[in-house]
Amino acid sequence: MTQDEPDKQEKEEEEDASEQEAVKQQENQDQSESENSQEESATDYKDSGTRQDEGSGQSGTVQMSVKSLVAGVFVLGVAVGFAGGVLTGNGGLMIAQPGDNVPNPSQAEETGSQETDTVDMSKIDMKGEPVLGQEDAPVTMVIYEDYQCPFCKRFETQTFPKIKSNYVDSGDVKVVWKDFPAPSLGHDWAEPAAAATECVYREGGNEAFWNVNKKVFEQAKTLTRGEDEFTTENIQSRIKEFASEEGVSESAVQSCIENDNPMQEVNKDKQGILEITSNIGTPTAVVNGKKVVGAQPYPQFETVIEEELS
Repeated sequence: MTQDEPDKQEKEEEEDASEQEAVKQQENQDQSESENSQEESATDYKDSGTRQDEGSGQSGTVQMSVKSLVAGVFVLGVAVGFAGGVLTGNGGLMIAQPGDNVPNPSQAEETGSQETDTVDMSKIDMKGEPVLGQEDAPVTMVIYEDYQCPFCKRFETQTFPKIKSNYVDSGDVKVVWKDFPAPSLGHDWAEPAAAATECVYREGGNEAFWNVNKKVFEQAKTLTRGEDEFTTENIQSRIKEFASEEGVSESAVQSCIENDNPMQEVNKDKQGILEITSNIGTPTAVVNGKKVVGAQPYPQFETVIEEELS
């Protein structure tokens, strides 16, 4: 053994210790955020919308060095992610698609946000999607999310309740849900969850969907009920229990999962947005055509919405 080898081993051990400490800190932060967010969003969603039958300077909260980014990728279960996506400095998961110019982690840290982008709302198919809010609301916000994305959870538990309270309940904003699960980032139960909630919507309508959707994000870490791992069966079983709490038959949801091909709609959601815009990340919100990528803080959404209302 050369003298350089012990030095190399010592360096690797130090890096491992550093990553383990980062993991511990992230877990503590997630626990704290979850407790705070559940206090903020204690009320269930009411049926304020109907099925959609016709088409209708620093932004980031996460700033990461390259070293902490590596630890973060490990924590979030996206160690394979650099082949399929990268974490962005504005709090989101950037999904790499063929031909996309995806920023590297250092660029994301320097800019703090992505270039402003717009989307032609007329090209987004909103028929048959879950809707929250009044049909004739002047502002439409289409949200693309992944149930296993930690930044989506942050958006849903910290920012979205404020948007709902201040703009959806007042009739100013209508929200349309779109699925964008990313199994290529190691999100192995995101698709089964999306299929199950799609069936909750089909069998129970808007109110049931939004209440179940909320519970999935709030209780993401306990969906297996203590079992050793997340599987299609235990994830979908838990979602069926949530549906039952909303008055939707578990057997009806299961029949839909088995016979009605809900993944066709999930994949349609993904393909639809990729055909009209690049560099899609989760979460992404399209507010009257203005694309907001990442778990941006509430004031940024407030600014965009107020601009559309003025």
